[in-house]
Amino acid sequence: MNLFLGEPGSGGSSTLSMVGAVKKWQMSDPEKARENWQKLLDANLELETKLNSLSKLAKDHWDVYLGVIKSCSVLTSEKWVLHATEPINEAIIRELLGAREAMLRIRILMRQMGEAAGVPIEPESQTQLLDSTMNAEGILLAGVTGAGGFDAIFAITLGDSGSKLTQAWSSHNVLALLVKEDPHGVCLESGDPRTTGITSGVSYIHIE
Repeated sequence: MNLFLGEPGSGGSSTLSMVGAVKKWQMSDPEKARENWQKLLDANLELETKLNSLSKLAKDHWDVYLGVIKSCSVLTSEKWVLHATEPINEAIIRELLGAREAMLRIRILMRQMGEAAGVPIEPESQTQLLDSTMNAEGILLAGVTGAGGFDAIFAITLGDSGSKLTQAWSSHNVLALLVKEDPHGVCLESGDPRTTGITSGVSYIHIE
């Protein structure tokens, strides 16, 4: 899997004003806000669970996992089930589709939050772009970054489908940024002076 970031070039959003509007909504309608927030938390945890499950499946069944990812990278998501021919293949595809469903729920809840707060967390233009992205071949999921709005978008791709994604984004005037994920994940190096400030601000941190 690979992480891609894209800049739509439609102008940014004021993060502070958007956050302020959401906080104002939370205070004006606390019950509805708590309900939305809990559903969003549950959806985020579900996505985390699916990704962790995929990581374990990759570790335990690397060759099969690699084959499934390669096959799915050239197909749209509704055709992935065609490769669920064996129990392990089926398990991998089930988790891939589960991750997509969790991300779709996250996007719905983010849009609902934005509508309630009167701010475009996922504007219509971004919704169309993200839907188009997620419907393309080899795309696991896509969404808005940070506080949302008209800033960057992200996508997680399977196999070598990234080149097609950047071409598709380019046709929509979206610039694929020259950044990529760290294959080692999140880590703190001993002797890094930044670790003092980080660790003093948290009571517990678990990094794999």
